Amino acid sequence: MSELANLIDRILHLCDRKTRSSIIQGDPDREQKSQPKKQSAPRERRFSTDYFMLFVYTLLAMSVLRQFALILWLDVI
Repeated sequence: MSELANLIDRILHLCDRKTRSSIIQGDPDREQKSQPKKQSAPRERRFSTDYFMLFVYTLLAMSVLRQFALILWLDVI
């Protein structure tokens, strides 16, 4: 059972070392590594064409136009 406890302690120690910040550890080379880079203007994400929604909007537009045509035709006659 002590072997399991030692293994768990070792895993926790390695996880703790991996997640520590270089600022907390006092790494002097960190400041040299993190020089500010030129940031390009953020681009908007361009979505791919969704053919199903294009089809749905086409059907919606056709139905609205037909409804107006039917209303006008019934009012005229």
